[in-house]
Formats: sequence, C-alpha cells, structure tokens
Amino acid sequence: MGSSWRGWRKRRPFAGGLLMILSGAVMASLVAMPVELMIQTGVGGVSSLMFGGMLGVLGLVTWFTPNQHVVTGALAGFLGLGALVLSNLGGLVVGTLLALAGGGLAFAWRPVARPPRRGRRRGRHSPTAATVPAGEPPAREPAPGGAPAPPRPASDQ
Repeated sequence: MGSSWRGWRKRRPFAGGLLMILSGAVMASLVAMPVELMIQTGVGGVSSLMFGGMLGVLGLVTWFTPNQHVVTGALAGFLGLGALVLSNLGGLVVGTLLALAGGGLAFAWRPVARPPRRGRRRGRHSPTAATVPAGEPPAREPAPGGAPAPPRPASDQ
C-alpha cells in the first residue's frame, strides 16, 4: 500500500492540488452560515462559497488529470487573486496565499519518467554507448547555427 501510494503521488502535482483544496476549504469555511443570512450579506458570502468550491474542484482535477496541470495552476492563481477582491479578502488572505502557492506548484510541475521495471530485458546495445572504430577520430559535431564545421587541420604525424 505504501509504495503504490507513493508512486501515485509522485506521478502528479500532489502538493499543488492539496494546497488548492485547502485554500477552497479555508474560503468556504469562513462563511459557514445559513443560506438566507449568506444571501443578505451580499457578494462576499456567496462568492466565498463559489471560489472555495471552484478551488476544491481544481485541486481534484489537478490530482486526477495531471496532464492539465498548466491550466489548473493558472486558473487557481486567477481565482486566488479574484477571491482577494470579491470574497472577504480571499479567506482572510490565507486562502489566497494557499491558492497562489498551489497554483504555482501545479503550473511549474514537470512529470518524471517512470523507472524501468525489474526483470525487463533491454536490447543488446545500450543507446548511450557510442562505438568508434580504433584509429579513427570521433565524428565532429556541426558548428553552432547549423553551419558546416570548418575542416580539421592535418596532423604532422
């Protein structure tokens, strides 16, 4: 269980999604009141629930579809900034800071390659091994900019 959980967590922007979900919970929990009273308070109460719900959903989307990390990270940042203005200072600024940190982590995340499975046989030749026949100089790489490399001077030997 532990290794499968660790593997699942490592293959997605887990921390970014978690911070998005926490920011949504902070924003939504600060306006926990009956709906009638929330409607009377105006834009601050309703928008806090909406921003909190959207950030929670973005956190879950980040976890379960990690290939959308750029979109969810950017949206979380925009929602965090919008919540700062529209919903009680974005959950007393704590919700906004969590949303910005989670959005930044999700936006900047890069997938890591899976390690090869044990027991799987590789080909006969390693792709990194370069073989150069004895007595021949290694091939020259092209010059920067794609121009052909200048010829090598003849050796005196």
